[in-house]
Order: sequence, then C-alpha cells, then structure tokens
Amino acid sequence: MQCLETESPRQRSRAALFSGVGALLVWVIGRMIMLHVFVKPSSNYITGDVQYYLSWVQSGQPDSAVLPEYPLPVVWFLKALHWSAGDSYFLPAFATTMLLLDALLAVAMWLDGHRAGALWWIVLVPFLGPIMWNRFDMVPAVCMGLAALWYRRHPAACGVMIALGAAVKLWPALLILPMISRHKAAIRRLIAFAVTGIALALASLLAGGWSRLVSPLTWQSGRGLQVESVLATIPMYQHFKNPAGGYKVEMSKYNAFEVFGSGVSAWQSISTILMALAVALAVGLALVSWRRDGLDHRSTVLADLVIIGALIVANKTLSPQYFVWWAAPAAMILDRVSGEQTSEEPPHPNPWVRTWCWVVALLLLLTAFLTQQLYPLNYAGIIGLPPGRTSTILLVGRNVMTIVTFAVCVVALVASLRMHRPAQPTSAPSAPRHAILKER
Repeated sequence: MQCLETESPRQRSRAALFSGVGALLVWVIGRMIMLHVFVKPSSNYITGDVQYYLSWVQSGQPDSAVLPEYPLPVVWFLKALHWSAGDSYFLPAFATTMLLLDALLAVAMWLDGHRAGALWWIVLVPFLGPIMWNRFDMVPAVCMGLAALWYRRHPAACGVMIALGAAVKLWPALLILPMISRHKAAIRRLIAFAVTGIALALASLLAGGWSRLVSPLTWQSGRGLQVESVLATIPMYQHFKNPAGGYKVEMSKYNAFEVFGSGVSAWQSISTILMALAVALAVGLALVSWRRDGLDHRSTVLADLVIIGALIVANKTLSPQYFVWWAAPAAMILDRVSGEQTSEEPPHPNPWVRTWCWVVALLLLLTAFLTQQLYPLNYAGIIGLPPGRTSTILLVGRNVMTIVTFAVCVVALVASLRMHRPAQPTSAPSAPRHAILKER
C-alpha cells in the first residue's frame, strides 16, 4: 500500500496502460483459439443455425411468419443485419456482431473497475468456443451482464437492459424480480423495465398480432426432451448402455435432436413441475427483496444467478450457448461491487461469500469447457448410433457440473443474505472504479 501511495500519476497511468494491453492480448489470443477450433471439420458445421436464420429472412414472408419460435424483435434484428450485409456477408456479419458484443461487455467491466471479472469473462468465452459467434444468445447475455453491472449506479439503464434481454429470449424478464423494493432507484428501474417491455410488446402485437406475440411460448411448450438437457441425462445414459432398448435419438420438427421413448413423457412432466418451481423461486426472491426493502448489489446478482441456474436445470431444452446466460452476470461478483468500498461499509463482504463466488466462477469455467468438448467436438457420439462412450461421459459430466454449479449458487446466495446488508442508495461516484482500485 505504501508503495502505491509513493507512485506518481504517470507511473500509475503507465501501469494501467500495461495492464490494459495485457488484457487485450489475452482477449485476442482467446479469440484466435476460438477461430482455430472453428475451422476444424469437427466444428465448422455450427454455422447451421445462422444459415437457418438467413433462409428465413430470404424467404420474403411477412415478419409475422418468420422464425415463429423467437420473439419478433429477433426477426427485426436479423432483417436489419441482412439489409446491411446482404446474402453473401450475412454469416460473417452475424459472427462479427457477436464478437463485438463479447468485447463490449469486457470493456464495460474493465472501465468500471471489474478487472477480475473482465479477465474471467475474457477466458470464459473461449472455453465455450466458437458457438458463441454462431448463436444470438450473446445478445441477452450481454444485456444481463450490463444490467448486473449497472444495478446500483444506473437503475433505469439496468431496467432497460433486462427488458431488451426479455425481448430476445423471454426468460430474462424473471431477473427483475429480485430487484423489486420501495427504494426510488428500484422504482426507476421497474418503470424503465415496464416502459421498454410494454413498448416492444405493443410493437410486436401491432406487427404480428396476438398469435405471433405468443408463438415463442406455444413453440416451447410443444417441444420434447432435448438430448443435452439435464433431465435427459438418465435416458441418454440408458440409451448408451442399450442402444437397441427403449430410447432413440432423432431430429424433431422443432429443429433439435430429442430423445424419444416410453419413459420420456415422465421426464417431460418432471420438467413442467420444476419449471413451475423455478418461477415460484423467482417470485419468492422478489418477496425476500420486498420485505428487506431491497437487496444489496452482490445478493441481487447472486439471486439472478440462482434463477438462471434453476431455469437451465429445469428446462426440457438445453443448448450449449445457454451457459453464457449464466456467465455474464457471474462475472460481476468476482470483484467488489458497488456499495462494498464506501467508508460506512465493511471493506470486504463476508470472505466466505467472496470464496463461494469464486467457486461458482471456477465451476462455470469447467462446465463451459465440458460443454465445448461435447458440442461441437464430440456431438456425433451423442446423436449417432451406437452412442459414443466419450460423448456420453462428457454429457453426464457436464450435466452433473450444471447441478453442482446451481447448488453452489444457492449456497453463495444464502451466505450473502445472512449478512443482512441493506440495499445501498443509488450512487454516482466522482471517480471511476479503476481509480478506486488503486487505493486498495
């Protein structure tokens, strides 16, 4: 600390520059590794979804008939991208957009002083692999990451981000619930969320009608048990042990590989029950927040991580890119969050809470690595016949890690809530967070 105090402003600026250059170098190397994986024959087929999007926007059909499984704002985004890039450059333009969003979140965290979180995010994305360039789940993930970052300092912007994420994937709407309280900041956040969400819903209703507005929900309700879902773990393992038995894997009309067999309906029923419990959990966390007149920043983000984990575990569908939903908010709890460095607060949260947050981060890294090994690198062993041993081990291991990560998120949240830290008022610090870090 004394050494830092004797450093000149020029020396500090130089140190900040070198640290920023180092982070940029790690980011570039990580994305080069992603590109190396992508060009392999075992991986480059993952552009199939983007080609599917392109076929729809090329169809000439009205917006109300395009991609009924997704909300209409997704169609508008894809059509705008197609208008600017055309047929020939649609795929690289799509990938570049996701790459820029990845960089945007890293830069936003870095500039706000979340250096550990930014570096963790920079490493996490390559662990998930090049699929992140070929799915639009980076959009809601970045929205949720920015919402977690801006929770206290920019409550209205936080509400807007959650609404934008919900306009793309619906589920982020639940993440507003742990942010409910009687504070003025919470009211501004909720108003911004409601105004943005209602405006987008009305635009979708006027453009496509009621049936198109709810088509993503009806589409989801009709889907079967996707092979990678947590609840498909036991049927998929049984399919591996006895390929000629009661289970089979086929591409469904919902453009996904699903497992079929006599016992699948029971697992789908369990999924329905667990999804209802996940929603009830989100409502319960809203009640906790209301009774406490708001949660502190760290507890709020942990509550959102618990909700996201519950949805992933309970869902009958699971795709590899879903894990970036979890990762973006998780990056915000690896550093001190707003309200933890003021003079009237303890200099650190409970050390056990910080430890559990890092355990969550490490488990997510391992889960992401297993996910990329499964898809795209060993996916043929899941959908092929007979099923591959390595692929099945990866599937079981990844899904077990998903459950463990969710459980640790719950433990971290309980530890944070037991501290009884009050929700801090909105603040607008005079110095950026990276300047405050110099004083530690």
